[in-house]
Amino acid sequence: MIDLPNIEGGGMTRRNFLQVPLAVCAAVTALSVKAQLPELKDGVLRVGVLTNYKPFSFLEGHLQGFDVDVMRRMATILQVELEIHNQGLASLSKKLVTGEIAVIANQLLATPENRRQFDFVRSYASNQLVCVQHEEDQRDFLSLDDLYGKKLGVLANTGVEDQARSALGQSVLAFPSIDLAFKDLSDKKLDAVLEESLIADYYIERDALPIKVTAPFAPPLSAGWAVQKGNKALAQRLSEAVLVLLRDGTFKPISKKWFGYDVSRPNVSHTSLPR
Repeated sequence: MIDLPNIEGGGMTRRNFLQVPLAVCAAVTALSVKAQLPELKDGVLRVGVLTNYKPFSFLEGHLQGFDVDVMRRMATILQVELEIHNQGLASLSKKLVTGEIAVIANQLLATPENRRQFDFVRSYASNQLVCVQHEEDQRDFLSLDDLYGKKLGVLANTGVEDQARSALGQSVLAFPSIDLAFKDLSDKKLDAVLEESLIADYYIERDALPIKVTAPFAPPLSAGWAVQKGNKALAQRLSEAVLVLLRDGTFKPISKKWFGYDVSRPNVSHTSLPR
């Protein structure tokens, strides 16, 4: 995601297919028979995804990730083929403005700055900035004040690093990739790590790490796919497809594959709350 929430002061991420209601089945049909939008008129949806944004979209042998799996399911719902552009955000933003792509199919943060550039599609995942601690650690870190004098891991070159350093100084350790911070936390070389809940959940699930998500450090993050500013019709069409995705039983397996639980439901703690 791009940009980050303010964390100063602290305290500030279904049903079985056979049980789908008839209304959902009707919605699938409705999506296919509606008058075609210009972006879909040739049966191809041109999408952009970030190249290096694990676990949402990344290249390891081939393009993969949570948002990539969702994107492919959405294409089936919309009955379109995908033309995929995978690049950095600056390049994708330019392509969105020029019409080379119709949507950035990653859930970007709906910050005021981003809302000035894009219109947003309905979100399908709950996410927020959280504190991550070793599974044996029973301390409560509810704000940056609680972390004063503690070794705190953060991702380098982010707003979280800037704010944490401003409050805590040299006790903040910045890592080039967040999995390295989680490894040091697992080895008890850090007291805590600040990161988005979905990213923490991914690494906990993938690597069976002895760490846990504890306190939220910001309100839930509002995010969604981005379309060209002013293209309300496409945003609405894609939002309708998201609703079908969430109700037809196909989202939960995708979510469990990447995170181990249904991320469409708000759920801060990876270890203590039922999945």
